[in-house]
Amino acid sequence: MAQCVRRLVLAATLAAAVALLLCTSSAPVARAAGTGDFTAAQRTHTLAVLQAFGRAIPELGEKWTGNDFCSWEAVLCNAPDVSVSGISPTYAGTLPEMPVGVDYRHVMIKQLDFSKMGLGLSGTLPDSWSKLEGLTSLTLSDCGMGGTLPASWSSMTRLTELRIERCGFFSGTLPPEWSSMKSIQFVDLRVMKLSGTLPPQWSSMTSLDTLSLRDVGEITGTLPPEWKSMKSILYLYVTKSRISGSLPVEWSEMTTVREFSFRESPLAGPLPPQWSSIKTLRRVYLANTDISGTLPSSWTALTRVDHLHLEGTKLSGTLPPEWISMSSLAQLFLSRSLVQGTLPPQWSAMKKLTQLLLDDTLLSGTLPAEWSALQSLVTLQLSGSKVSGTLPPQWSGMSKAQSLQLQDCDLSGSLPSSWSAIPMLASVSLKGNKFCGCVPDSWDQKAGLVVDIEDKHKGSDCLAGKDCTTTTTKPPTTTTTTTTTTTTKPPTTTTTTTTTTTTKPPTTTTTTTTTTTTKPPTTPTTTTTTTTTKPPAATTTEAPAEPTTTATPTNTPTPAPETECEVDGCEVCEGDFAARCARCREDYFLTDEKTCLVYCDGGVAAVSSGVAAAAVVCVAVLFSVGLAA
Repeated sequence: MAQCVRRLVLAATLAAAVALLLCTSSAPVARAAGTGDFTAAQRTHTLAVLQAFGRAIPELGEKWTGNDFCSWEAVLCNAPDVSVSGISPTYAGTLPEMPVGVDYRHVMIKQLDFSKMGLGLSGTLPDSWSKLEGLTSLTLSDCGMGGTLPASWSSMTRLTELRIERCGFFSGTLPPEWSSMKSIQFVDLRVMKLSGTLPPQWSSMTSLDTLSLRDVGEITGTLPPEWKSMKSILYLYVTKSRISGSLPVEWSEMTTVREFSFRESPLAGPLPPQWSSIKTLRRVYLANTDISGTLPSSWTALTRVDHLHLEGTKLSGTLPPEWISMSSLAQLFLSRSLVQGTLPPQWSAMKKLTQLLLDDTLLSGTLPAEWSALQSLVTLQLSGSKVSGTLPPQWSGMSKAQSLQLQDCDLSGSLPSSWSAIPMLASVSLKGNKFCGCVPDSWDQKAGLVVDIEDKHKGSDCLAGKDCTTTTTKPPTTTTTTTTTTTTKPPTTTTTTTTTTTTKPPTTTTTTTTTTTTKPPTTPTTTTTTTTTKPPAATTTEAPAEPTTTATPTNTPTPAPETECEVDGCEVCEGDFAARCARCREDYFLTDEKTCLVYCDGGVAAVSSGVAAAAVVCVAVLFSVGLAA
């Protein structure tokens, strides 16, 4: 039974294979069209025009013999259309005038592409080509042609694509008459020497979806508000021109446009808040223009914008936190602009942001730790800005980051070893900051990572003394001593007042010691005031300073190694207090106020600011005693 089943399966398989072969062999085979696929009139009049090209380009004419033009080099027939493209760059010639005696209704040439001929193609654009009513596409690239753009071509009502690229000898103006090209969809004119203005009449090109005028010379004037009527426009580029004025508010009525590019032109004025209504807008390129004003908060409605290039402009103001609503934003370029303020922590919600260029701006503040949530960020540039603070260790969460450019800022602190965990990190630029310590070993061990920082932070050049510890510099002490002696008759009272004020952030201590001795009949009054002022110490620290702890003195005081005692005659300070003594030197004795007094013949002087002061006091006391005697 099993054997029978296997035989049945094998038979069915063979039958299916035979059926497949039969179907394949009977299917029609695609073939290139030949001249036989055209009518007699089409063959005759198309041949006449092609022969005109052969006469204008001699090398081509030598190959184009006979009447079977579908078999000629660079000719492709796809009935009912004929295309010419791929003419050898070794050929030279011009574009021919259209011959007389031809019924152009029967000329089936639809596409002409001379892009590969390059500089071998010279001459001008013939006015007579206006007879090519059926032509739909014309391409000229890197050619040696010149002259002007023929206004007569306005009769080419079926033309949908016109590309004239890098043929730098063309001059003249953009013909307003071309507005009659009702079928035109794509116009690309690049690298020419055109002049004049942008024709407002082109607003009637209602089928136009792409208009690219790049580096076309001396075109001046403004962007025509009338172009708002281009209801099909998708891509509008006018770059490297002398177009001035402002961005037309009226263009907010372009409900289909996806991209604007007006790079490297003297356009001025603000970014129109009204453009927030262009819901289809995806990319705006305004680099190196004179656009000014602020970043409109209303543009948060542009939820489809993914590229916003505004570098080299005069834009100012702050980065709007509200732009987090631009959920599609992937590239934001604001380099060399006048934006200021701080980096919004809220921008951490821009989940699609890949490139953020903010270098050479007036931005300040710190690097938001919240930006660790920018999981798509690949490139961040903040070089030449005024950002400060430390490098957030949390940024190790930027899983796609490859380039972090932070040179010439005001950053400080140590380099977080956690950054070595960024999987794709390849370049970190940190020169021109105030970092301390060394490049972490984990950075050195990360394959492919290039760190641009001063040599003093690297390898053997990074000395142990350059780590991030607290250092204190004490400037010279300034001492001012004022001594006033007044003698009167009985009752005899001797008053000695010593005031010592020491300012040493963060601790301020004021100690006043008063000793009164009554000894008639003489009443000398001596006041000694000593003020010692030490400016705040310069401190470099990675972390906040530890709080100050006051030690309680014991019977056997222990000097604090980091405290320099400021009480003269003191051998050991009390705990961390520089102005309180725990044990005096020989010839001094300790008072209840924790100062040291020196003994001298004929009297006792309180000393807290130098032996010289004590000497003055002693002399004053002895002198007064002598007078009394």
